[in-house]
Amino acid sequence: MTSLPAIIKKAAVAAFHDNTLLSQMTPEEREQAAEYYKEVAAVTRGTMPNLAMLYHLERAKFLRGEVVRIADTAPRFAEEIGYQRK
Repeated sequence: MTSLPAIIKKAAVAAFHDNTLLSQMTPEEREQAAEYYKEVAAVTRGTMPNLAMLYHLERAKFLRGEVVRIADTAPRFAEEIGYQRK
């Protein structure tokens, strides 16, 4: 898995918490971060891997401009999409 430079990761995380900050990233940085989150989604483990995978894929979509906003946390994302733990 590729690593993401700390400055780009910090900018992406800030944008997840405040959707208006996405404009502070260049298109190249957004695409690099989107690819990173897509890769993370493929290897996600933990207590709720399906939710984590969906959330990381949604982050990638947000960074690419395919969705206009994203929940700032995985639990909020789960609530918004009606995710039920299996």
